[in-house]
Amino acid sequence: MFPKLLDIGPIHLASYGVFVAAGYLLGILWLKRRREKMGLSEDRFWSLIYACFAGAVLGGKLMFIAINRHAYASGELGFFRDFRYGFVFYGGFIGICIAGFAWARHDGIPMLSTADYFGAVAPIGHAIGRLGCLGAGCCYGAPTRLPWGLRFTRTDSLVPDYYRGVPLHPTQLYEAAGNVLIAALLWRLIQRKEAGGLKAGVVFFSYIVLYAALRFAVECLRADDRGGVLLRMSPAQWTALILGGAAVAWLASARPLTIERPA
Repeated sequence: MFPKLLDIGPIHLASYGVFVAAGYLLGILWLKRRREKMGLSEDRFWSLIYACFAGAVLGGKLMFIAINRHAYASGELGFFRDFRYGFVFYGGFIGICIAGFAWARHDGIPMLSTADYFGAVAPIGHAIGRLGCLGAGCCYGAPTRLPWGLRFTRTDSLVPDYYRGVPLHPTQLYEAAGNVLIAALLWRLIQRKEAGGLKAGVVFFSYIVLYAALRFAVECLRADDRGGVLLRMSPAQWTALILGGAAVAWLASARPLTIERPA
């Protein structure tokens, strides 16, 4: 794979950063086209986007630090020195939820109705971001004999030396493909919601359930360090169980024809 898309003199363009930024940009453009359906003015829309972006960065970094606290304590990693490295998706997602829901509460807009649109676009942006993981060689899979195993041979990839050249499960592509399928389903649900057939929050909590199932499964095939295990499950699997279980409980108790309309 190609960790750097451009490497000319002092100019270094990392593939991971490019694809993650592309995922964010596509998501923002999709949301902007539905701004009026969310009942947001131009200013309120961008305020929400900035709040969610700040929540994503802070949450993703804090969860990474919590998982890798020993490396920070030993000085192997530094908060400011290595700030651009190491962000955890679930930490970013929780950060977005806290920042977005706090902003919506403060501004007096329907929280779940707005969250439905963010839930619908999240998987497609995430799928694009996982292509950046593939390019960088992070989030790599365990060795496999399957014919579609990928070999990482470049010395600047994040795959460790003992896995370099070894066929590995393309877990980045598994998750990207799964996210595309989730996005296709949720966009159908958004159409039903806009037609008045779904309660506010159904799309958002459906996303949580579907992604939790996908992430739990893909984690079983990953071989990178995800912060240790507890009862043979990684931190991401525990988070998927907790968030997915809570979302299932909400969906089970929801009255599907109770509609919350944007202000």
